[in-house]
Amino acid sequence: MNRDHHFDPHLLRQLSQLLRRETPEGALVEFLSGLSNARFRTAGYLLGEHIMTVISPADFWHFFLVLVQFHSKAFLVTLMKTLAVRLERGEVSLHDEGFAPLAEFLAKNDEDCRKTIVTLLPHLNEVEDIRLLFRSLGLRDQSLWIPYLMKCSTLPSYYLLFLSLRHVEHNEDFLRRTVYFLIKQGDSLSFNMASLLRSWFGFDDIGGVFSLQLPPYQLSRIEESYSEFCRAIQFL
Repeated sequence: MNRDHHFDPHLLRQLSQLLRRETPEGALVEFLSGLSNARFRTAGYLLGEHIMTVISPADFWHFFLVLVQFHSKAFLVTLMKTLAVRLERGEVSLHDEGFAPLAEFLAKNDEDCRKTIVTLLPHLNEVEDIRLLFRSLGLRDQSLWIPYLMKCSTLPSYYLLFLSLRHVEHNEDFLRRTVYFLIKQGDSLSFNMASLLRSWFGFDDIGGVFSLQLPPYQLSRIEESYSEFCRAIQFL
């Protein structure tokens, strides 16, 4: 039976007081290290759902790094969800100074990178933010972005998927499997993306009711312009 408690007012006060100390990092880690397993889990919920949602951006990035350096397995996913919320509210940005050292630390562990990308990618609405996420985590080869982008049904992710597939256009079997994967996703945006790729790579033998018939001049515009890509894929 799951007996986790998400709220404890006394523990919340203790954690809040620790973060207001002159040198809070060591005190916070020492306090968390002394908790029972159950209270440690509750502390994680309190930090992610209450404290880290309201502290200043500078403190948010600082304590995010402190906590994942202390215990990445316990705090990473929880705090990434908090980060996603604060990104959507416009309170923090991946362009903040505090994101770079956090990403540098996470880049040392492949699983931490994977969790970070999977959690954040659906919440990034700008193409440049997605590029920054991948590059900050050490993934500079765009072909490595493809497995993540193809599973994230958003306009900026699909635009970068379109550009990234150009790096593997010699691998026709992989491109075809990508189109079939998108078709099976079941949502209209993914199907439209499959239709666009089918037209771009000339896979006329892939069956289905595809409405997209783009002339060469429009295809070149899509490659060069995110706005043209969005216009095409949303009105297929």
